[in-house]
Amino acid sequence: MVIVAKLVHPEKSHRKKVTLPKHSTVLAEFFGVMLGDGGINNPWQANVTLNAIKDKEYVVYVSKLCYELFGIIPPVRKRKGKQALVVSLASTTVVDFLVENGLSRGNKLKNGLRIPQWILGSKKWRVACVRGLVDTDGCIFIHKHKVAGKTYQNIGLCFTSYSPELLAQVATILEEFLIIPHISGQGRNIYLYSEDMVARYLKIFGSSNARVYSVYNEWRDARVV
Repeated sequence: MVIVAKLVHPEKSHRKKVTLPKHSTVLAEFFGVMLGDGGINNPWQANVTLNAIKDKEYVVYVSKLCYELFGIIPPVRKRKGKQALVVSLASTTVVDFLVENGLSRGNKLKNGLRIPQWILGSKKWRVACVRGLVDTDGCIFIHKHKVAGKTYQNIGLCFTSYSPELLAQVATILEEFLIIPHISGQGRNIYLYSEDMVARYLKIFGSSNARVYSVYNEWRDARVV
């Protein structure tokens, strides 16, 4: 269910009409996206910045999330001189809602980057939020190495964050589902090293970003003789 945002002085306000969602799995995933590649740098706009090439399909998905949650079709613009696409949610009402529900204005790291408490209260919401985080600030990778002249390909997953608290929260949620996280890279990365752990992650958390599955499918298909 959604509610229409109410304005104190609607006849004087230029705020656009939006819908504000209740807490849900979809909202939790969107918060994961915002915690990953999102930002709120002014009172009237929230942005999600994604790779213009690797995340081209995911940009469409994030735009659909914005419409499903807030009734807004966000404009998408290419950042000048960079391979980046910016999905912009231009609404003071939406920004106020996001902040009230746990996101920070300005510098995310300085203001304490963490999963909001309301998400931590539900297993489904924890899963959805981590999915959004990994889909933005994570990747699946193939590591090739040689042993006795024979080439082997191992699959792995990496999630990166400069927030120790957020990294610890994600590690705890993974452990809850019997997925063993390895924190390294000066405490900025979570790695899943075994194919069993990566497969378990995808089975439980899934991904809404085609980039994630494309690498996994490439590795899996290469193993088929």
